[in-house]
Amino acid sequence: MKNSPNQDLYWELLNSREDRQYHLFSVKIDTCKSPRTGNSHEFQVLKSPDWVAVVAITNDQEVVLVNQFRHGIRELSLELPGGLVKDGQTPLKSAAEELVEETGFVAPSLKLLGWMHPFPAIFNNKFYVYLAENATFSGELNPDETEELETILAPLNKLKEYIRDGKITCGIMIAALGLYNLFAE
Repeated sequence: MKNSPNQDLYWELLNSREDRQYHLFSVKIDTCKSPRTGNSHEFQVLKSPDWVAVVAITNDQEVVLVNQFRHGIRELSLELPGGLVKDGQTPLKSAAEELVEETGFVAPSLKLLGWMHPFPAIFNNKFYVYLAENATFSGELNPDETEELETILAPLNKLKEYIRDGKITCGIMIAALGLYNLFAE
């Protein structure tokens, strides 16, 4: 039993095969039988490592953000630092590494705010959101070869305005900030 006691909603998996393998994800094709009609249908599922993001807050009540070019939209995107959970690492370790690699900021500890499925219709992964309070600049900025980043310090009390005004448009980053607003103490 998953989220619903209604087992009539679950599709029977008849077959699953990997279709394509890429660097960041793979595509698998699942053939499933409808519980209502009994007909089989193919569904594309994107298999991806889990993702992390860090809501890093400085002692001056500023949020550490990164501005970076996103190839999907061919525009700059203002986001929380984060990335993929590296193979063999915990989400916590990957989150701490992403924070310092992308921004040069470190924090005494990271606290899990929660996790979500970023797009369960087609992705199979989880997205973990961490809080890093008392973040300070270490000078150790070391972005990946495929990242060109600008660190932005935004006033914590202006984040809702950034979202309303379209400065922050990435859906999962808005959701991550929503977790912060719900669960941060």
